[in-house]
Amino acid sequence: MRFDLLSLKLFVAVCEHKNISRAAETENIAPSAISKRISLLEDTLRVPLFARSNKGLELTPAAHALLQHARIILRDLGQMESELLDHSTGHRGQIRLHASLSTVVQYLPNDIRDFLNLYPAIQIQLEEGLSQQVIRAVSENAADIGIFGGSSVVPGLHVVPYRTDRLVVIMPDDHPLRDRPKLTFAEVAEHDLVGPQMGSYLNALVLRAAADLSQPLKLRIRVNGFEPARSMVEAKLGIALVPEQHAARYVTMAPLVAVPLDEEWALRHWHIGVREGDALPAPVQLLLRHLSSRRG
Repeated sequence: MRFDLLSLKLFVAVCEHKNISRAAETENIAPSAISKRISLLEDTLRVPLFARSNKGLELTPAAHALLQHARIILRDLGQMESELLDHSTGHRGQIRLHASLSTVVQYLPNDIRDFLNLYPAIQIQLEEGLSQQVIRAVSENAADIGIFGGSSVVPGLHVVPYRTDRLVVIMPDDHPLRDRPKLTFAEVAEHDLVGPQMGSYLNALVLRAAADLSQPLKLRIRVNGFEPARSMVEAKLGIALVPEQHAARYVTMAPLVAVPLDEEWALRHWHIGVREGDALPAPVQLLLRHLSSRRG
C-alpha cells in the first residue's frame, strides 16, 4: 500500500473536525478535493473510514487505527523538517500544547511570551481542556506537551513539576464567614457553594473533601471557570473556591472578601507531561526545559 502525505494530513484534519467542509477551510482546499482523497484512501484500504451521523462524521475502527499511525508519521516528518531547518535557520517548528484552564489563565501567558522571545521561529498551538482531557491528548499523540493537575504518576507519560497555586474562599462582604482569619472545608460546606465544572481538577478535590466529611454539599450552581464563579458569588448565589491570585484581583473589582482555605489540599500542584520513551522534537524539548525551569 502507498499513502501520500497530503492525503494523510487531510485525513487527520477531517478526523479532528468530523466535518469535511470545516477541514477544507482549515487546510485551504476545496471540499471536493478532500472527499476525493478520502475515497482514494478507502479504496486503497478496502474499508470505510467514516460513517455519517447527526453529530457529523464518525470514525470507524479502521479510521481510529489509521489516525494513530498518521499522527505519528506527520509528527516524525515535522521533526525531520525541524531538525534539517535548524542547521540553516536556527530553531524552528510547531508545538502542540494542551493545558488546564487554570494554568492557561495564571501562568502560561508570561511563560510562553518569554519562550517565544527566545525562539521567535517556533509556533505554539495552545488548546485548553480538563486535566483528564489533557492527559488523554498527550497519551494519544494529539498533543506534544500537556499541563494538568492531580496525580504526578500517569502511566505512559514522563511527568515533571510545573507550578503550584493555593485556593481561597471568596464571598460577599456581608457573608457570615467574612471576618474569619481562615476556614476549613467543613465550615465552607455548611453554606451554599458555587461548584466547579464537572470533571475538573478542582471538582475532584472538592468531591474528595466532601466524601471525607460524609455530608452532601449545598451546590446551588456549577460554573466553568473562575470569572463566572466570581459573578455568581457577587450575585450572592453562594461562596466559591478560587486561586488566591484570582481572588486578589476580584476583591478590588467587587464588594467581595477572600479568606484562606485551611486545608492541605488547598495547595494545588500542576505538572508537565510528555510521552514516555518518545524521541521528542527539538522545539518540544526546548519548551519542556523552559516550562520545567519555571516550577515553583
